Amino acid sequence: MNRSKQLAVGDWVRGKTQNGELIIGFVEATDAEKGSIHVYVVHCDHEKAVGKVAVVHDSWVEPMGDSEVASEEQVRDLIDLALATRDRAWFMELVAQEKSLPKSARRSDQRGGESRRIRNRLGTSAIWE
Repeated sequence: MNRSKQLAVGDWVRGKTQNGELIIGFVEATDAEKGSIHVYVVHCDHEKAVGKVAVVHDSWVEPMGDSEVASEEQVRDLIDLALATRDRAWFMELVAQEKSLPKSARRSDQRGGESRRIRNRLGTSAIWE
């Protein structure tokens, strides 16, 4: 069975490259004729492959199951990823999801004079302390 027909652009996959590198990423394109999938690598045991597109045989990857987002911090991380990948539809979906989180799960940004920390992909920063 040809898996490239099952996988769609944007699906998250994990697998290996022809060099045996373990990768996690999302499908950028599929080529049913050649049986290959173009995967944008976001995590790999070979750091130089991160951020690049790997062309792998469709039998070497498997779809990753959907996971449920549990916290506002996770939603914000995914929003950053949607912005980085310029995925407008996913960004809008995540913003709506962030707004629908229960107030107890959301962090209140109206804390008066309390110190706040900014979180980015490099960690946290105590800018306002």
